[in-house]
Amino acid sequence: MSSTNSTGGIEDFKFYEYNPTMGASILFTVLFFLISVGICFLVVQRDIKSRFKAEIWKDLQGVRNYSIGKLTGAHVPLLVGCFVELAGYIGRCVSAHDQELMGAYIEQYILLLIAPTLYAGSIYMLFGRMAHLLFAEKIMIMPARFNTAIFVCGDIASLFLQAAGGGLMANDSQHQLGCNLVTAGLFVQIGFFGLFILNEFYFYFRVFKLPSDIPRKTKTWRILNLNLLVNSFLILIRSIVRTVEFLEGFSGFIASHEWFLYVFDALPMFALPVIFVSTYHMANIYMIQEESVEIQAYNNYSHQLNGETIDEVSDELEHDYITDMEEVKL
Repeated sequence: MSSTNSTGGIEDFKFYEYNPTMGASILFTVLFFLISVGICFLVVQRDIKSRFKAEIWKDLQGVRNYSIGKLTGAHVPLLVGCFVELAGYIGRCVSAHDQELMGAYIEQYILLLIAPTLYAGSIYMLFGRMAHLLFAEKIMIMPARFNTAIFVCGDIASLFLQAAGGGLMANDSQHQLGCNLVTAGLFVQIGFFGLFILNEFYFYFRVFKLPSDIPRKTKTWRILNLNLLVNSFLILIRSIVRTVEFLEGFSGFIASHEWFLYVFDALPMFALPVIFVSTYHMANIYMIQEESVEIQAYNNYSHQLNGETIDEVSDELEHDYITDMEEVKL
């Protein structure tokens, strides 16, 4: 955003240091629409399937598990983040068509700025639930009881700072204040994400030393943890580039070249849900819970078994549940 004369009104500013590309905006609008629909389909499908499993476990005593609603709820920020990205690129299409529309400029600017903080919310929540199901809360950098809450609160603080700053930046008299707020929000995001990534590495290398045998008997959590780690790095890199952009100012090199937005923001923020979707069939929080519950049930009732395996016990529980349901219908 740069001044075109010295009269000082908002109308004396141009919002871009370049001519926004309509084609790229349309492309990412379509891509984020498709990935949003894909995530909706996968999560709803898995939610329905897992509710059947949860009915089988409900009579098991002393087994740690979450309600299916809580597992599904952990995906909501990610999904909302994708829709925010979608709305942001729709706004960018409008803004590219008419670069003097302040409303469209503010909309796309704020939405594209805050969407990654919503992604982060899901990453924190999924990691917390995974650690709980693996009986691994003791190896958190933060106090186990408040680990997820601390990271989510940091994420919310970052979101509000960036949203408030983005709104103020379109106002000439409050432009610098807005820029400072956004920069502060990005620093908060970088700080919490840096700590979270350290937490993930620490978790991975210490989890096998725990007395619980669940992490050693299942490999699904490793894929999800790697997924969360890669996606955390994508958000961290994006946030660092964005921070440098604001430190340089609107006349800086990054703000003056549109390709930075697409290479270091649009592309990684689209890659994040793509990675999530492409690995969903191999590892998701529902699968981790199912494996954890089966291992817990096997361990709790192993003295009553006659050499049966975990899979055989799981099949028996499912068979008994189906039989009970058929008797109820009769």
